[in-house]
Amino acid sequence: MPGEMQCAFEQLLSCAGKVSHKTLKFPKTDDVVASYFNREIESVYRSLGGILPSIPLNLRHWDVEFDGIAVELDEYLHFNRYRGTTLKSASYANLPRFPLDAYQRFCSEHEDTCLKNGSYGGKWSNKSCEEQFGKTSQPRDLSGNGSPRWKQRAFYDFVKDLSPLLTGVKVVRIAVWDVLPDSGLTVKQILAALIRQPAPAAFRETSSTTIAALVKERAAD
Repeated sequence: MPGEMQCAFEQLLSCAGKVSHKTLKFPKTDDVVASYFNREIESVYRSLGGILPSIPLNLRHWDVEFDGIAVELDEYLHFNRYRGTTLKSASYANLPRFPLDAYQRFCSEHEDTCLKNGSYGGKWSNKSCEEQFGKTSQPRDLSGNGSPRWKQRAFYDFVKDLSPLLTGVKVVRIAVWDVLPDSGLTVKQILAALIRQPAPAAFRETSSTTIAALVKERAAD
């Protein structure tokens, strides 16, 4: 089930355009195998400590689809050293609209928040993740092998980033740490305000327009 921030995010987008689910294609194993980027994808998997002989993919549908664009809302668990590793891939040179500098900065600045929210239970590791990335370290210990679940999430995010190159589907990522230019507020602050209490109509309308504009900007050809 979507969390509170996801639901608030979808509500804002729905005020500015058409919101849908599960209609746009997401990358599957055949797409990766047939792609020019297959070797690079495997290289990134190995750089994260991937140990299986063939690349495992079990991606989920997009968080939300907005006016035919696949949109992912990246919350706290998407920003850490492993995601930073994937962002070093040369593949991003083919994705000029991806907010690479900002995402690299978020990975450096907000790993502590990821650790606070993702260092227990299945957010840290599980059996399938350890099959892909090896034995887990103790929770909160990022030395040694660290968190297999974080590595899996980072790798899956990377493959989804390449969707325009693999499947032709436009993808936009919006981070909770993104700052919206009109208000100077982060996406996190806007969504939190909507969750806490009914927001004034003017605030909701302005936030909806600004976030939708950011999505369209990042999806532009």
